[in-house]
Amino acid sequence: MRLLALGLAALASAQHPWSPKNKDQDVDLAADEERVYETFFDSVVIPARDAVKEKLAEPITVGASNASEIANLECAADALTTRIVKADRKIVIVGGGPAGLSAAVYAARADMAPLIVARDGGQLEGTSSVHNYPGFEDGVDAVELIQRLEKQAARFGADYKHCGIERVDLSCRPFKIYCEDGEVFTTSALVVATGASPRWLGAPGERELLSRGVHTCATCDGYFYRDRDVVVVGGGDTAMEQALFLARIANRVYVVHRKNSFRASKAMATRVLKHPKILILWDTVISRFLAGDDGNLNAVELVTDPQGGTASETSLSVDGAFVAIGMNPNTELFTEVRKDEDGYIYTLPGSTVTSVTGVYAAGDVQDAVYRQAITSAGTGAMAAMDAERWLCEHGC
Repeated sequence: MRLLALGLAALASAQHPWSPKNKDQDVDLAADEERVYETFFDSVVIPARDAVKEKLAEPITVGASNASEIANLECAADALTTRIVKADRKIVIVGGGPAGLSAAVYAARADMAPLIVARDGGQLEGTSSVHNYPGFEDGVDAVELIQRLEKQAARFGADYKHCGIERVDLSCRPFKIYCEDGEVFTTSALVVATGASPRWLGAPGERELLSRGVHTCATCDGYFYRDRDVVVVGGGDTAMEQALFLARIANRVYVVHRKNSFRASKAMATRVLKHPKILILWDTVISRFLAGDDGNLNAVELVTDPQGGTASETSLSVDGAFVAIGMNPNTELFTEVRKDEDGYIYTLPGSTVTSVTGVYAAGDVQDAVYRQAITSAGTGAMAAMDAERWLCEHGC
């Protein structure tokens, strides 16, 4: 460790791209950006300097007050012990929904030979059909849409690894993706397109009747309930938006909320409370979703438990139920990336760039507002273009 510290000190005092006098100088690393050398003296310019700089909080001067902690020195030593680490791929895309597959199409057409790593096709595989994706006037089976996108990406040279991911290491480049089957991939750039998962009530019949009367997106499926009775579950802005959207289509909209007041914004709540086609059921929860003879939803069982009152059970006949109690972005694997308070990955406005250089986010993993297949596909294309531009600029 002492020898390493002396080497770092000598480097810090020399006229080197890291030294305080010219540490902001731009250095062309050509095609070796992702390589790590054994010592500082193997090359005049140390490739993968960004990875090592992240391990060292400040330039090293032995004995000076700004010396990095020993732990950081040890991390730097770890980064320098491998002779050469070459990324397996220019770009890996984590996620197999519209965002990930669109990113794969664009990355493959840019000759980046992308690898898609995903267990399945995301939220779309939990629906029966998609009727608002451009180009399909009669709608398209959700699984078929995913398969078409997969074939299109493969046609241009994308590879697909069907597996779950155990962990992801973004601490330095090349990034590492550890699959559940033990295989490990390294990559110069990463697109995160893991989507978000709906929160469920957990009531009997809920998951069994998914897409057979039970839904999570009024914008996607509300059209099929024209002049019918529907119920929306939730008390936040999402529930208010879905109720108002459905009120333009349905005959009657019931809003079931477990409390006696909404947590939604005052403006949204006021619109719902004043709407003549919307009826609020306070202090109420759905205890069961019931199917009719045709196998589709035809009623929900309700339990009303007013504060200080007596609980009562009733049955409500409805043709559709929209569960709007929020989403959970699938971001737990990406601990090094900056997220908002709800777990969505933060991206620079107008781009897919994240807080980690070389990592891009697309689709519902960074979108808490629109959450549509087509908007996910759009940000997937953006992510591939952002990554391709960055890789070209850095010679990767």
